[in-house]
Amino acid sequence: MSSIELQPSPHIHIPKNLSAGVPDLSQINQTWKGISSNIPSSYTMTEKPGFDTITPTEDNYMDKRDPDPTPTAYWPCHSYFEKMTPATKPSNGELPSPGANGREHPHEIFFLEIAQSSKISNRGFFNHNGQILCSVDGGKNVTALVSGLNGPDSLEISQSVGRMFWTNMGLHTSNQDGSVMSANLDGSDIRTVIPDGAVHTPKQLAVDDQNRKLYFCDREGMSVHRCDFDGHNHEILVLRGDCKSSDKEDQMRWCVGITLDLQNGKFYWTQKGMNRGHKGRIFRANIDMPFGENALSRSDIETLFVGLPEPIDLDFVSETQTIYWTDRGEDPYGNTLNKARFGGEEPQVHILARQFHQPIGLKVDSINQSVYVTDLGGSLYRVSVDGGGKEVIHRGDGFYTGITFV
Repeated sequence: MSSIELQPSPHIHIPKNLSAGVPDLSQINQTWKGISSNIPSSYTMTEKPGFDTITPTEDNYMDKRDPDPTPTAYWPCHSYFEKMTPATKPSNGELPSPGANGREHPHEIFFLEIAQSSKISNRGFFNHNGQILCSVDGGKNVTALVSGLNGPDSLEISQSVGRMFWTNMGLHTSNQDGSVMSANLDGSDIRTVIPDGAVHTPKQLAVDDQNRKLYFCDREGMSVHRCDFDGHNHEILVLRGDCKSSDKEDQMRWCVGITLDLQNGKFYWTQKGMNRGHKGRIFRANIDMPFGENALSRSDIETLFVGLPEPIDLDFVSETQTIYWTDRGEDPYGNTLNKARFGGEEPQVHILARQFHQPIGLKVDSINQSVYVTDLGGSLYRVSVDGGGKEVIHRGDGFYTGITFV
C-alpha cells in the first residue's frame, strides 16, 4: 500500500493520496488519529468546503509548485464527480460515501410469488404454490430459490447475518396457520422462526439489523409483532381486537404493512380497511412500549393518514423522513404508489405512479432514487422517487407480493 502523506496541506495531499491508490478514505482518517486525537482529521477539514468548491484555489496553488497536474485537486473531480449521476453526486461537493457508485440496479432482486396462474387448482389459491424468486440482471431473468411455500407475503434481508426472512400467510386466511421463516440468500438452510399456527396471517415484515429483531403485522390477528431473528422473545406491540371473537372479521382492524424509523425510535403500520373502501389508515407508535402500558391500550399511537383507498405495504427513508406505500384500492387514487414527507408542515400525500394491478410489495433504492414495486398482476416495476418515470422490468405468470434487494 502507498504511504499516506497528510501535511502540510490536506487540500493538496489528500488528492495525492487518492490518486496514488490509497484504498479508502478511512485509512486517511485512521492515520491522522494516530497523530492527534484532538485535531479534526484532514479529510474532515477537506470535506466541509467540498472538493469541487476548493478545486479552483488549490489547482492554482499547485500549478505554481507541482509540474504534474494529475495529483492536484482536479483529480477527485475527474475521478469521482464527473463519473457520478445527478442522483448520487453529493450536493455539497464532498467525496461520495461508500456505495454511492451510481450503479444501474441492485446486484440481486428478491421477490415473492404466491402462485402461478397456470398452476392454480380448484382446491385452493395458495396450495403450496409459493416461491422466492431472484434476479441478478435487473429483472431480465428470474430463478426460483425456494418453492412449495404457503402464501408467502413479505421478505426482507439481514445484512448482518446474511439471511432472508419471510412471512407465510398459510393455506387459508380463515385459519390460524401462518408462519415466519428464514434461509440463506441462496435458499439453503431453511429454518422456522415462528411456527405454523403461532400467528394467524402474517403480512409485511421489517428487519432491525442493529438489534437483530423482526417486526411484522398479523392481518386477521389484528396485531403488530416483534421477535428475535431466531423467534425468541416473541411479543405483541399493538393489538386491535380479540381473535376469538368476531373482531377478526372487521377489516378496519386488520394490520398489514409495517416499516421502521430506527433513527427516531418509531414504527409505522397500515390498517387497510374494507376492500376499495377508502377507509384505510396509517399509524405510528414508539418502538419502546410506554411504561406500564400494553399492546391493547398503549397511549402513544398516532393516526397519520385516514380515508386512503386501501394502503398495503410501507417503506421509510430516515434520511429524508419520507414514507412510501402501495395502495391496491380503486382508481384513480388506488392502484398507486404514494409518498409523504414528515417535518415542518403537515405531510401531504403525493401519488408517484398509477395503474398498477393491485400493487403489494415495495422497496426504496435510495442510491438510485427509485422504488421497486410488485403487483398481483405479475409485474415488477421500477419507479422514480420523484414520480418522473415508471417502467416494467419483469413480467411473469405469477402473483407477486413482497420484494427486497441487495
